[in-house]
Amino acid sequence: MTRDSSADDGSDATRRALLRAAAGATAVGAASTAGCLGVTTPADVSARHEVTGNVDYVVGPGWLADHRDEVTVLDARDRERFRRARVYGARHVPFDDLTRRTPTADGLTPAADAIADAVGDLGVSPDDDVIVYGASVGSRVTRVAFALEAIGHHGSIRVLNGGFDGWNGRVGTGSRDAVSPVDYAPNPTEAAWVTREWLADRVGTFNEDGPGLVDARVPEAYLAAPGSDALDPGHDRHGHLPGAINVHWVGNVSGRGMTDPGRLITLYSGDAGIDSAETVVVYADDNVDATSTWLTLKAIGFDDVRLYDGGFDEWANVDGDRGRYPVETATNVVIETDGSVGGDDRGGDFSCTG
Repeated sequence: MTRDSSADDGSDATRRALLRAAAGATAVGAASTAGCLGVTTPADVSARHEVTGNVDYVVGPGWLADHRDEVTVLDARDRERFRRARVYGARHVPFDDLTRRTPTADGLTPAADAIADAVGDLGVSPDDDVIVYGASVGSRVTRVAFALEAIGHHGSIRVLNGGFDGWNGRVGTGSRDAVSPVDYAPNPTEAAWVTREWLADRVGTFNEDGPGLVDARVPEAYLAAPGSDALDPGHDRHGHLPGAINVHWVGNVSGRGMTDPGRLITLYSGDAGIDSAETVVVYADDNVDATSTWLTLKAIGFDDVRLYDGGFDEWANVDGDRGRYPVETATNVVIETDGSVGGDDRGGDFSCTG
């Protein structure tokens, strides 16, 4: 990986040509066969994470190399990693600000004004085309993408497959470059999420005649497995929303990249039986991990995907008459997944390595 922050335009052009050539024979998640005697180069790593086929939102390093001067790059990693090395010109995301929620009579919703203020402080305007990266394509990255969509961002929103380690271009270090804040007026996309009351009105219809409902947590939390470390001790109740099926979000990720799109279509449309033409709602304990499934489903062609921003944390601990907000344990549908997240791009407490 080039670490000279003063690389000239000629080296950038050469790098882009190499990336395009390498990408021609690769697909998402394909194992690299380049190099001799098993040696893997930065170009091999970048080529391995190129994205081909009809996939939305997710792009590879070659795409970013070709469009670097046309997009605003956002780094969703922690600040220390950002300071050590980053895509040249990237701006560090204040992640906690993009997870804020506002209490309403119907339940928690994305805090559009606070999120918009944080985005505006990065110098991002509503019409800017944006690409987000992390250490992988884990849920920190997808939460940033969701937050932008939630506030009605007009420009394109993309995430970088392979994360920072897949980038083979110019790198910056040290404190962030100065940016000029802008006044970002949000225009919330309310169709991007649902509330507690929206769900309560539809209990008994999920995955039958009504919307699909996907629980993206680890199976032990979904099943309320006695004694499991996956059970949040702060929850008054354990289990899942009635009618929800369980597809753990980590199945969306293979190491630092997106799981093969064909496998994802099989997982969600085939194994889980979710209709891509109908409304699908995803949730987890918080409002971070489920955004991986939110973006994955949209990327592979699902028409209407929404996030329950309050999450199971809100549902399990709701005040008042809980008969309207039941928790189920007797009926369970768990779809097995195999995935791993590299680079600590995780929003919740689940720990795995890639």
